[in-house]
Amino acid sequence: MPLQFFDASLVGPFSKRELDEMKDMIRADFPSFEFDPSYVHVVEEFNGGRPSTRYFRTRVGQLAPPIERFLHFTAGHDLKDHQLGFLNANVFWSALENRLGSLLPFAVLANNDALCFDCGSGESQVVLWSNERSEEDEPSYEGVADSFDDFCAALSSVATE
Repeated sequence: MPLQFFDASLVGPFSKRELDEMKDMIRADFPSFEFDPSYVHVVEEFNGGRPSTRYFRTRVGQLAPPIERFLHFTAGHDLKDHQLGFLNANVFWSALENRLGSLLPFAVLANNDALCFDCGSGESQVVLWSNERSEEDEPSYEGVADSFDDFCAALSSVATE
């Protein structure tokens, strides 16, 4: 099922400047990393949205907690709800970078874990980062999909055991 969002859940206007700032920060440590074009298209169109297709499984088949919201690229003064400021992609990454290693978060799950791109993999692999099991300079994560498109194709609107 393709990635779908609840209509009224978008955070605010997409800011290319915010995305470019994130690209610059990531390229400082991972010069060869490129955002997956499919991901860029999603954040441009559904910036910070809550997906209705929010259930997925890890590579080992375990049902993960549902996706709560994609991180957004909206300047603080343009936010409709200022409580969502922490879910700005740049803010979120900066607050956790010492626990993420080569991971770049793009969505937050119901249990405060995050979906991330593995910038060190040379690809845009999607992984599930564990908030509780990660420590400074020791991120804990598991594989989910080889690409953002593969990840989106595996999403479901229903949690099935």
